[in-house]
Amino acid sequence: MTHPTAPPGNRTQPQTRSVARSSTAGEARRFNDWSGNGTQPLAMRQTGPVLEVRATAEATAEARRRSGGFTLVEVLVAMVVFAIIGLASAAVVNTMMRTSEQSAEARENLSELQRAMFLLEQDLRQAVSRRTPQGDYYVRAGWFNPGNLLPRSELQPVRYQIDEDKNLVRQHYTYVDMSSSQEPTERIVLRGVTKFEVKPLIKGEESDDMSTRMAAETEETDAMAIPDGLEVTLETEQWGTIVRVLVLNGGDFSEPES
Repeated sequence: MTHPTAPPGNRTQPQTRSVARSSTAGEARRFNDWSGNGTQPLAMRQTGPVLEVRATAEATAEARRRSGGFTLVEVLVAMVVFAIIGLASAAVVNTMMRTSEQSAEARENLSELQRAMFLLEQDLRQAVSRRTPQGDYYVRAGWFNPGNLLPRSELQPVRYQIDEDKNLVRQHYTYVDMSSSQEPTERIVLRGVTKFEVKPLIKGEESDDMSTRMAAETEETDAMAIPDGLEVTLETEQWGTIVRVLVLNGGDFSEPES
C-alpha cells in the first residue's frame, strides 16, 4: 500500500517528524535549564544557599549585638541622666533639710520666749510686800511646798539681770533672809537680751512721780510698796522690743469679802 505524495514543488516534512523534533528540542532545553530530575532550575539551585548564608550571618550578628550588652554611647547617656537626677534630688533634699533645721530653731526660740514671759509674769504677779536683806531682790509667793515637806517657806526672793553674754538670768535664794555667804541659784531664761526694764504703774500718777513716792514709802516702812501694775520692756536681738503690762493686786492675796 502506497501513501500519496505531495507535489515536488511544495514538499514538506511529515507531521510526526516535526512534532518529534520539536519535542526533542524542548526536552533538550528543559534538560539544560533544569536539574537532572527535571524539577528545579539550576539558577535557583545556586542562589538558595547564598540567601541562606546571608540570613544566617545577619541572625548571628543580631544575636551577638543583643548578647553583647549596651554600647558606650548608651552607657554614657544613662550615666548623664542618672547624674542629673541625682543632683536634682540632692538639691531638693538639702533644701528640705535646711528648711527643717530653720523651722526647728525658730520653734525652739519661740518656745524659749514664751517660757521666759510666762515665768516672768508669774514671778511679778505674785510679788508680796516683803523686804529682803538685799534691796535688789523682791519676794514672790506661791513657791509650791506640798504639805510643808521641804524645810522652807512658800516665799522666794527673786531678781532678774543680764549677764555678759546677753542672757536674761533669773536668780533666787532658798530663804528670804539670805546671807551674803550664800550663792544664789541661777537659771538662763532668755538669750540675746540687750535691755531689761521694769517700771511701776499707779493709777493717776506719772512714772517719775510714782517711782519717787514708792522709794520714799519703802524707806519709811519695812514693807516693800507694791504698785498697781508693772510695765516690762525687753529688747532682744531676734524679736526686737517686747513690752508687756502686768496688772498687780498690791500684794494682797487674801480672799475678797462676799
